[in-house]
Amino acid sequence: MIASSNSSLAEGERSKVSIITPSRNHGLFLRETIESVLSQTYKNVEHVVVDGASTDNSVDILKEYPHLKWVSEKEGGDNPCLEAIWKAFRMSTGDHIVFLCVSDGLVDANWLKQAVQVLDNDSEVSLVWGVVQSKTEDGRLGKVWSASYLEHEPPQKKDFLPFWLATREGIECNAVIRRNIFEKCYTRNTKDEPCRVATGLGFTYNFVTQGYLPYFIPVITIFGRVHDDQRGSQMSAEVEAGSNAYNQRVETYKNELLAGRVKHCFRDSRSEVIGEVTPSDLVLYKKLIRRQRLKGSLNRKFQRLMNRI
Repeated sequence: MIASSNSSLAEGERSKVSIITPSRNHGLFLRETIESVLSQTYKNVEHVVVDGASTDNSVDILKEYPHLKWVSEKEGGDNPCLEAIWKAFRMSTGDHIVFLCVSDGLVDANWLKQAVQVLDNDSEVSLVWGVVQSKTEDGRLGKVWSASYLEHEPPQKKDFLPFWLATREGIECNAVIRRNIFEKCYTRNTKDEPCRVATGLGFTYNFVTQGYLPYFIPVITIFGRVHDDQRGSQMSAEVEAGSNAYNQRVETYKNELLAGRVKHCFRDSRSEVIGEVTPSDLVLYKKLIRRQRLKGSLNRKFQRLMNRI
């Protein structure tokens, strides 16, 4: 294991960001991922890589970067990726956490700087997120997911709740997340966890239902690489099952909340209650959900029409 160090920090960089990267036999992409972190203008960053005893050139690449904190050893259990994420979290020391897959990378050089600025100045916010762009195995940038958010931002903070109930929108799991919130909300590697493979969706459900507040910045934050050896493709049935479980849980929570059988409390980054959903809020939520679903239906019909042209 090689420890990281930060010799010179700019003013306003008191908060440390820990990038946690699980990796196994993806040396083809590893160097680009590491370099994307090094290219950030925010420098109070540690990068933790948990390598699952790779047999390719991954370890040789890790040794090239003395700033990294890393370990290479085989993970146990039937979900080694999630086990590696939690191992990397335990190795990390940052105030904020970013999960960055070994085949992905940071895009906007100022992303961490912008996100930390929000977190340091607004104690109500528990994570900061943006949008993701796909990238092919050979390095070509592709589709920007949820590109409309770059012009029309999703609702912020408390207003995100009814939007989420209507759309089931998953908050990008590569967000910059406060350490204590990551520990409370990130998907656990337990047999009874319905989203233990669809970890980003599991995190979103826990985060929103426990009342924490997100903040969106309209930038492309990372590229997400699509490649043949992708874990999601290898476990497509499990990912689909996790996605279905997530959708059902959101639907159940929505029905229980709108019926007044669930009390939803909003919490700040210290988990202190800063408000709750009132009966008058529920009346508004029902209208907002109907409006959002109508908008979504019209958008899908328009997209189908455009695809035929």
